[in-house]
Amino acid sequence: MSRSTAIHGIAREFEALAVQGSVAEASDLKRLVETAIQKFGRIDAVVNGSGHPESGDLLSISDDLWTGVFEMYFLSVVRMSRLVVPHMKAQGGGAFVNISGSDAYEPSAQFAAASVIRASMTSYTRLFAQQHAAQGIRMNCVAPNVVFDNDSGQVREDLRRELPIQRPAFFREVADVVAFLLSAEASYVSGETMRVDAGASRAV
Repeated sequence: MSRSTAIHGIAREFEALAVQGSVAEASDLKRLVETAIQKFGRIDAVVNGSGHPESGDLLSISDDLWTGVFEMYFLSVVRMSRLVVPHMKAQGGGAFVNISGSDAYEPSAQFAAASVIRASMTSYTRLFAQQHAAQGIRMNCVAPNVVFDNDSGQVREDLRRELPIQRPAFFREVADVVAFLLSAEASYVSGETMRVDAGASRAV
């Protein structure tokens, strides 16, 4: 699901089902789940991800922006949980992965609103995992820092200095961790926020 019409072309390329909509809209999430159940009869895995929001100086962030980031990052996860868990219970289990960020542990003034809301996602994930373990339903977070496919010879000098591996993560490197957490190989992993940042985080 995406707000962009480009989702339809991507779906055709991968022979997938596309639903155009926003994760910040409860009605769109409901339509997504209903469409998936109608098409496939079950939901085994959910990846909750969204774009990067605007930000600004901590005290200059408006109420509307705080609310928008909360809807996009946090309430979208809560709403998907409500919609999908009954189906996962009925089928005997399933797994969620929430795309968070390393700023959940080390808040960034540059991305203040996202940092605060991602921290709440970590707590929700831990509580959800404890509550639904007996039903075979798992939830984890993946927390990367800087991610984009890049030419290693063209990485900005400030990123080279900032990142221990001297380059951002490739999309595939994050996607592989997501795929692992959704798989049976991670059946005993739940409630975790897994950093994918090449050791950049200093927080314990």
